[in-house]
Parts: sequence; C-alpha cells; structure tokens
Amino acid sequence: MRADHASFACGAALGFLGDLATGDPRRGHPVAAFGRAAAAAEHRLWRDHRGCGALHTALCA
Repeated sequence: MRADHASFACGAALGFLGDLATGDPRRGHPVAAFGRAAAAAEHRLWRDHRGCGALHTALCA
C-alpha cells in the first residue's frame, strides 16, 4: 500500500472512530447555526442588486 493510501485509510479510520465516540450534538449543531445565520443575513441584505449579493457572499464566506 502506498504511503498516501495508508495515510488516507488511517485518517478515515480515526474520523470514523471519533464520530462514533462523540457523534453529533443534539442541540446547537454548528452547521445548523451557520445556516440560520446565513438565512438571516440573506433576509436582511437581499436586493435585486449585484453589490448586495456580493456582500452576502462575502459575509457568508
């Protein structure tokens, strides 16, 4: 097995075991919080204007 395949396999195994040990939080998941924040920013900033879309993208990125 090549070194890059071995490192990938090791990382995947460690990630899988870490997910089994900790799992997802029941409340306050970081991805869900980001989605709510992005939706709130879009609600406040959305206009039919390129600059507003660029601002929303910059804030979310």
